[in-house]
Amino acid sequence: MELIEGFNRKKIFFVCLLYTLFCCKGNNKEEFVANDLKSDAKISNSNASCFVNQKCINKNHLNGFIYEFQNEIVEVVSGKNSTNDFVINGEKYLSNLTLESADLNLYYYKCSAKEIFLLEGDDYYSSTIFAYLFENKNLYYLGNFSVSQPNVEKTGVKKKDFKISTDNSQISIEVLLNSKSFNTYKLNERKSISKETQITSKIDLSGIWRLNCENSLTTFDISGTEGYMSLYSDNAIFINVELVGIENKLNEYYVRFKGTESQQKYYEDKKNTVDSEISKTQNIGRFVLKDNNILFYWNGLYNDKTKKRDFVEDFVMLKENDGKNPIVLKKCEE
Repeated sequence: MELIEGFNRKKIFFVCLLYTLFCCKGNNKEEFVANDLKSDAKISNSNASCFVNQKCINKNHLNGFIYEFQNEIVEVVSGKNSTNDFVINGEKYLSNLTLESADLNLYYYKCSAKEIFLLEGDDYYSSTIFAYLFENKNLYYLGNFSVSQPNVEKTGVKKKDFKISTDNSQISIEVLLNSKSFNTYKLNERKSISKETQITSKIDLSGIWRLNCENSLTTFDISGTEGYMSLYSDNAIFINVELVGIENKLNEYYVRFKGTESQQKYYEDKKNTVDSEISKTQNIGRFVLKDNNILFYWNGLYNDKTKKRDFVEDFVMLKENDGKNPIVLKKCEE
């Protein structure tokens, strides 16, 4: 009997020991998972950036370098002594930048009121990228860095992307090539770029504006916030438009389609408008008033049915301007 009781006690002890070991192992596993999740969260936060790449909706290299985004129009123009300056929303910034590359690309990243412009001079094997901060209508030069692709003939041209973050006064820019990290550059410089001094005057929009006052094909007749303009010469299409002031932008307006004023069908194989298919909310262009002229950036009518732009290159004012965008309109005597 004592032998059996001793055996039972050992059996109970052995079961308890197994249970204790199993419980401890389970607790350790939970702690490991929790620590792992905490570590991942910390890494994620440290890499977080609010800068978002902004899509370029219109690019024109025929007449200088012009890049139009949803909120900004950026131009790279010739300055003094073979240098280049920036024009942002009609205001000129004297960057005095020397560019030795014929091919330019502009990347635009935005985080709240902070905007980063990365201007790339691309020489196939290597690129030099100049970084600028645009904030509260002030432009600052941050520095430049190079991105080399010596084996481009074997690997092909790799797509560039950037991850931008800030730490106090320092801006870090990580370069990605085909979505893989290439290098990270830390920029500490912040040099203020001065604006060109201009005498500004309040322009009365109402009146007749034309590319050439003697050329009625380029008529833009404005009354208050409404306008009437020539669209397409082949079938004599004239349209009515609405001018919408751009928030926080002085002397800048979006142009939106309201309806067709008149059109003919002289040529069956040529275009006509169908009002029910054309968006009344999409911007067909943009006005920037500068030096008593209108800089008219043309996008084209947006067709809700086809999801494409109509009357882009065959817009009569663009054709009369030799394809150059923006179109400079002058106020004419009525």
